[in-house]
Amino acid sequence: MTGRRIVSISLPRLAIESWLSRAARRGDAWPEQIPLALAAPGPHGPVIHAANRAAERAGARIGARAVDSRAICPALRIEPAEPDRDAARLARLAFWARRWGPFSTPDGDDGLILDTTGAAHWGGGEAAPLAL
Repeated sequence: MTGRRIVSISLPRLAIESWLSRAARRGDAWPEQIPLALAAPGPHGPVIHAANRAAERAGARIGARAVDSRAICPALRIEPAEPDRDAARLARLAFWARRWGPFSTPDGDDGLILDTTGAAHWGGGEAAPLAL
């Protein structure tokens, strides 16, 4: 008997990529070289929920207070995070992923878990999707 095949997928940029996608659709495309962070309520004021690469290079860190991040990088643009929209997008993605197995579910704020038991032969075997 073979064991179960479980795939865990991490999408650490889901929130910022979702925000950037919505901004582009609104006609407000944001250049990748300009620091951008999304903030969510925290115990002592807004905290960084997501950041683009420019913001990360400038010192913005997930979980850091937004005011501290702006002190490190005065050019940092901070927009409100939309965790409910991100969770809904992740849930839709998990539902869509059921095409590759009998079960899939969101895992935290930025991950998916898929049961791919019996589907390892699709798309060239297990090694093919891992090489992407």
